[in-house]
Amino acid sequence: MSKTNFCENKEQKRYDYVAGKLDGGFRQHNLTTKAVSKKTGIPERTVTDRLKNPEKMPLRDLYKLADAAGVRIAFVDIDVPD
Repeated sequence: MSKTNFCENKEQKRYDYVAGKLDGGFRQHNLTTKAVSKKTGIPERTVTDRLKNPEKMPLRDLYKLADAAGVRIAFVDIDVPD
């Protein structure tokens, strides 16, 4: 019997994807948490918390972290049924 994705949490997968992209950008640019903190003005502990709990991240922090990671954020329109 094949598995179904009825219980799949799409929202959590999206949050994890965002955190992974940010973390990957930091690694690619050899940035430590301390360096990211200095670059963004976000305390080190908060940077760590934002990556561990991306669902709680304010947009202003998301944009600061994305800039530091060299990650571009883009919104793409999709057809949404009425």
